[in-house]
Amino acid sequence: MLSMPCESEAGALIALGALRSDLERATANHVGTHFDLLLRMCRERMAVLRRGGESAGFSSWDVRNVVEETCWRFAADNDSSDLIVLEDSAHRLQIKRGGKLIPNPNGPCRRYITRENALGWQLHNLPLPQITAGGSALGQAVYSALPGCCGPILEENLRRSYDGLVLIGQGAARDTTYMQKLYAVGFVSDEQRFPLGELLTLHHSEKKYIRRLRFLNERVQEDSGYEAWLVVADGIPALLAAERLFPTSDIIGVCNRDAAIDTIDQLRDRLSGIVRYYSDMNIDSCMSGSLPTGVLLRVLQRKT
Repeated sequence: MLSMPCESEAGALIALGALRSDLERATANHVGTHFDLLLRMCRERMAVLRRGGESAGFSSWDVRNVVEETCWRFAADNDSSDLIVLEDSAHRLQIKRGGKLIPNPNGPCRRYITRENALGWQLHNLPLPQITAGGSALGQAVYSALPGCCGPILEENLRRSYDGLVLIGQGAARDTTYMQKLYAVGFVSDEQRFPLGELLTLHHSEKKYIRRLRFLNERVQEDSGYEAWLVVADGIPALLAAERLFPTSDIIGVCNRDAAIDTIDQLRDRLSGIVRYYSDMNIDSCMSGSLPTGVLLRVLQRKT
């Protein structure tokens, strides 16, 4: 936990440092696990529908073919662990004929996702697993020039998404006050400005973009994406959400001492309830230099 005297962009900057470090790691991508995520999402949706759950909350399509830019939905008869059956999202179970709705006599067109072709399919509301021809890879020169970062970047990671790093904060839409703050600050290199929000790939959700960080609103109740190896929680409510959503992940919580008293009390009560399961670590083993004036650090490690 990092204690700051007031509200700042410290949490987002920590997340950027982790993102930059991930660009050096060969395992920081989902090339080998994308099919497993597709399969899990398919089974979760089918389970809801088989229980008679409402389909109104679902999109009209589940996956998009990256090359053809066609949209498909998971078929009901998905029972294999190595094959995902899709059907045309435009197909309707009923059609109107003679002023009446009747069952559609024609079945839907079908496609199949395998482990071999999984990278060609993009889940609804998630980025591309890896960039395709004509897409926008991240700029290597920009990330190489970040202050204090000197490790070699793996070029292939600039073209691949990674959701193992999570940032939790106050707002998700770009026009929120929280996000505007992150886009208002940044770095300058060769007279070119790079906003912090863009470096974090916060809103790279267009068809031909990838992202290297997953952002969650602190009010989210659940998360069904990839497991996170590191969660950066920006604020006390975000830290409480991170501890609930990602109980097995490493968490960096950035807490502001000028937060509302009742918010600070919530954190104190939560820590009082779980601190017996943790032991304090020497902060000298976690950082190479000294902390700035007014900044405090406490490192807790879960007891085994």
